[in-house]
Amino acid sequence: MKKRNIILAVIMMLAVLLTVTAVVVAGVSIFNNTTRDYREKIIENSSKLAAEQVDGDKIDEWLENGVDQDYKDTESVLSSILNNTPYLQYLYVYQIKEDGCHVIFDFDASEEMEKYNYSENVETGTLGELVPFDESFKKYIPTLLAGGEMDIIESNDTYGWLLTKYEPVFDSNGKCTAYVGCDVSMVGVNDYVKTYSFRLAIIALVFFALCIAIGIRLSFVMKKADESERLIEQGKRDKQFIRELIESFAKVIDLKDSYTQGHSARVAVYTKMLAEELGYDEETVDRYYNIALLHDIGKVGIPDNVLNKPGKLTDEEFSLIKSHTSRGYNVLKNISFMPEIAVGAQAHHERPDGRGYPNGLKGEEIPRVAQIIAVADCFDAMYSDRPYRSRMNFDKAVSIIKEVSGTQLTPDVVEAFLRLVEKGKFRAADDNGGGSMESIENIHKEQNKKDNT
Repeated sequence: MKKRNIILAVIMMLAVLLTVTAVVVAGVSIFNNTTRDYREKIIENSSKLAAEQVDGDKIDEWLENGVDQDYKDTESVLSSILNNTPYLQYLYVYQIKEDGCHVIFDFDASEEMEKYNYSENVETGTLGELVPFDESFKKYIPTLLAGGEMDIIESNDTYGWLLTKYEPVFDSNGKCTAYVGCDVSMVGVNDYVKTYSFRLAIIALVFFALCIAIGIRLSFVMKKADESERLIEQGKRDKQFIRELIESFAKVIDLKDSYTQGHSARVAVYTKMLAEELGYDEETVDRYYNIALLHDIGKVGIPDNVLNKPGKLTDEEFSLIKSHTSRGYNVLKNISFMPEIAVGAQAHHERPDGRGYPNGLKGEEIPRVAQIIAVADCFDAMYSDRPYRSRMNFDKAVSIIKEVSGTQLTPDVVEAFLRLVEKGKFRAADDNGGGSMESIENIHKEQNKKDNT
């Protein structure tokens, strides 16, 4: 019997390890593919937009007669496209002939990209300059000479690791007179993937250790099942052990984000208070507390330079920030002893009016624990000190909670919150009536920087 139990335990640990490994590999693959798809979309859109700005009927005239006002106007537009498109490193317009590439326009964003260590400056061509074909480029020459469509090309040479798209420019007769070339830098993607992989592996190892610890404890309890009193006592210790592990890991999550240290612990306490006020039993209240502690676990998978960025986020960075809900769900979804623990991480930014994320759930579609965490999370986002502002005035924060009831927050949870406020709860012991009185619009602007997480 003992030998069989040992074999069973080994098989279970191997199964958990394989599951964790699969989650890590899948997560890295999804992240890598998403990043690549995003940059391919950038190059497709920018090349088409640039090609639409170039007058195909003017190509030969510019090469023969030089710069005119139309040329200058087009040059300004193309330069604007380059400078306002993320990761776009080179933009150029060439007329392709048998003897090589004849330069019409040539722009280089290397000076800007150098800030991120993406490349060194590359000398650009001038109107009419002949650029010989590279050896690696010769296989594409027949298609280009014929004015054909080109797929995205990936290269890693003198100009760096690039994705390149050639978009034909047509004259009024439908003849291809030139090509717009756009190069998007791929340098940095491997660094992102390595950082993401490392953090995801750390999370996986922590939870693997947690599963082993829980398995050991449960195995010990099962051996003593015939001793009812000791079993009950052991169960209490196991519960405390799990609580302490979750609380410790919640502290790790908060240390990850310099803007919100202590946030997870406070949200868990507020969630417990609300659950008690709503009449839930002790077991449910305790479970909701644990779920709230790990509601922001997905932050661990967000790069530090994005999570703690002091300035305005790009669309790609903001999408990464919002992805902490889905990342948290994927990390926690296979924990069978508390299935709802993943739901809290996934759904705490859903809204009754359906304008939340990641799934746009409405009303009662939002899991109950997530409805409660949302109120606790919203209150703490306003009523806590941040590096960019002091905490909001208590009465002001309460009025905002009341104002967004039914749209951003679930009404009966807000009512429970207001009852607790009337009982003297939630107000900090050191609160003497001070705090920020900024308008709700300004507060929301600040929340958009960090508190969305």
